Amino acid sequence: MKKLLTTSLLTLLSLASIFAQNEKYVEAMTSSIALLDKVDKAKNDPVELQGIANRFERIATAETKEWLPRYYAAYCYTLMGLSGNSIVEKDKYLDKADGLIKESENLVGKPSDEILIMKAYAAQIRLAADGMNRWQKYGALFAENIEAAKAVNADNPRIYYLEGSSLLFTPEEYGGGKKAAKPFLEKAVAKFATFKPQSSISPQWGKMEAEWMLSQTN
Repeated sequence: MKKLLTTSLLTLLSLASIFAQNEKYVEAMTSSIALLDKVDKAKNDPVELQGIANRFERIATAETKEWLPRYYAAYCYTLMGLSGNSIVEKDKYLDKADGLIKESENLVGKPSDEILIMKAYAAQIRLAADGMNRWQKYGALFAENIEAAKAVNADNPRIYYLEGSSLLFTPEEYGGGKKAAKPFLEKAVAKFATFKPQSSISPQWGKMEAEWMLSQTN
């Protein structure tokens, strides 16, 4: 009986310790995501984003089995790829993003729509940096990861947001433009309206951007 009580007490203490660690992790992630949400996406200031990326990377160092800190750090670096001053600088940020995406993928250990979407996003930003010379490689990578994400979870609104944004900024003579983008952005906005993230710290980005882009197609 005494042995049973001792074992039960140790189990309870262990569970309490795990809960405290998880609570600390969620709090750190929540505060970092809140900072990320406040970033002006029209500017994507690299200095501001680097500071937030550093926070996520510190969380990743402490929480070695969690994929989300690396995912959010990759998102920061992908946004930084939009605002780099040169192709070399943009690629430096995106190389960092790709490495973190790979680490996230290894931790998840199975196909993840969110990680595939982030792969597509990074490819899209590389393509935007030098469309004339990169459309063949990165256009294919973008499409490949988008289709793979659909196979995992076709209800993820970020899929259609990225498809719509890609078309919106593609010239009409190459199959893009407002008319081509509008159905994808409408679908993204509709799916954002019913989308339920798995947890309070799961990816939720893209809704505001999709709504703004849709407004530009009218």
